[in-house]
Amino acid sequence: MSFKNLNLINPIVRAATEAGCAKPSELQNDIIPQILNGRDILCCMSNDMERLTSFIMPIIQLLKKNNTDHNETRVLILTSTKESALRIEENFKVYTKYLPLAQLSVYDGISNGTQLSSLRKRLDLIIATPDKLLELDEQRHITLSKIEMLVVDEADELLESNSGTFIKLIHKLPIKRQNIFYSSTISKDLTIFAERTLNNRLEINKKDYFSAVS
Repeated sequence: MSFKNLNLINPIVRAATEAGCAKPSELQNDIIPQILNGRDILCCMSNDMERLTSFIMPIIQLLKKNNTDHNETRVLILTSTKESALRIEENFKVYTKYLPLAQLSVYDGISNGTQLSSLRKRLDLIIATPDKLLELDEQRHITLSKIEMLVVDEADELLESNSGTFIKLIHKLPIKRQNIFYSSTISKDLTIFAERTLNNRLEINKKDYFSAVS
């Protein structure tokens, strides 16, 4: 099986191959087509590289589709820490080698001047920690009204450590959007939140794959 079989375009497949990711895992094989088809997903998995590539590659393809017709930020990726945001940012740079995107990471430690300068330009996607993003939103430096896709990485940690800010941000997004939630555990709170937030969701648990193999 190749990434080409998942209907990913050649520039993405080429970048993945050069990065040492020549073929999809069984889990990526299931997730990537669902994201391309616009499905809401709740996925329980912890492997960083497998998780990141499973949403980064289809996001790049979706953003490049009719890209010139959009002047607002289309994708928001929320994560719990600066370190996680940096990891996602670096992986996007790897897989956008042949399809550059306008992206911005928003987290504590970056000067407001740098962030505000970037926010004045058209952005395809924003990678953010909730507190910093909400601060910029409340100061009216950013608009979230045209977001088409929300990706939440480490959803369990966000609900546990920063639920108030996280939920405030969710309420600022358009109701009609695609939602992709990743979590290393599926708590009762996350299950309830997913039931209220995700539409016709597909639930994927990596443990199911281990069970199928054993």
